[in-house]
Amino acid sequence: MRPETFGMTIGLLGVLIPILATVLGIGLAFWAIYWDYRKKRLQYEERRLMIEKGMTPPLVLPEEGTHHTLEDCLRWGTILVFLGIGLGIGYFVFQNSARLVMGGVIVGFTGLGLLVYYFIARNRDPTNAR
Repeated sequence: MRPETFGMTIGLLGVLIPILATVLGIGLAFWAIYWDYRKKRLQYEERRLMIEKGMTPPLVLPEEGTHHTLEDCLRWGTILVFLGIGLGIGYFVFQNSARLVMGGVIVGFTGLGLLVYYFIARNRDPTNAR
């Protein structure tokens, strides 16, 4: 292979790789959305047919992964507060990255918010919960 064609091949790959990654990533996202739509459509069709035949369809419950417990808030709040503190300490050690301290402030206050939520929600009466 001649050196001129090798440089063109590398240059062409440098252009094609980001384009292919973008196109395939968007295609994968559309594919996932389409299959989720098909799954829901089949579930609705099944329920409709059960109602037409006089059967009682099962109760549709929300997915288990959507509910966050108080222990989740306590765990993630503690982790994020200490991660924010660690990023703040890292700023003083390296002294050259303002992004590091901004990341620490954002993460730290997110964790602090979760901890405040935990302490408020644990004292709430469960009969008043929605």
